[in-house]
Amino acid sequence: MKKVLFFMLAAMFVPVVGDAAALTGLYQTIDDKTNQPKSIVALYEYTDDDDVALAGRIVALYGPDGKIAETIANPVKVADKVKGAPKFVGLDIIWDMEWDDDDSQYEDGKIMDPQSGKVYSSVIWQDAPGTLNVRGKIGPIGRTQHWRTLDAAAMPAELKNIDMSKWTPKTGNK
Repeated sequence: MKKVLFFMLAAMFVPVVGDAAALTGLYQTIDDKTNQPKSIVALYEYTDDDDVALAGRIVALYGPDGKIAETIANPVKVADKVKGAPKFVGLDIIWDMEWDDDDSQYEDGKIMDPQSGKVYSSVIWQDAPGTLNVRGKIGPIGRTQHWRTLDAAAMPAELKNIDMSKWTPKTGNK
């Protein structure tokens, strides 16, 4: 009985660790000024040498009317400030993020502002289900955006069965 009681008490003090894979999926990015959806980003894991890393690719853009204007099936707008002037949709804006079990967050990776082409250090974590905190920074100074888990009802048909299992970040972004 003493052993059972000991193990029950010990289990209460084991820290809960977040699950890295639980953060993969589709997210709505929100415009800081208008608080309206701006894009949909697919966060996916890939193998980098022998490590598993997280990356994020823009898979859809919203128009000024708040409706989906472009998807991976029909990219239009060009990210002219990014090397090679790729389309916004299909562009990897996050790469090399590594999961830190101690802090329950992704870190040590990069995030790119596709409007300017500038690249920053990044940290990604989740405080509560449904919202992802994505921070770009230079040293201690930075900005955090709050991305929303994409509601399945709001998801464009071509994104419902998207297969991210073989994706790797496009090297032109690095």
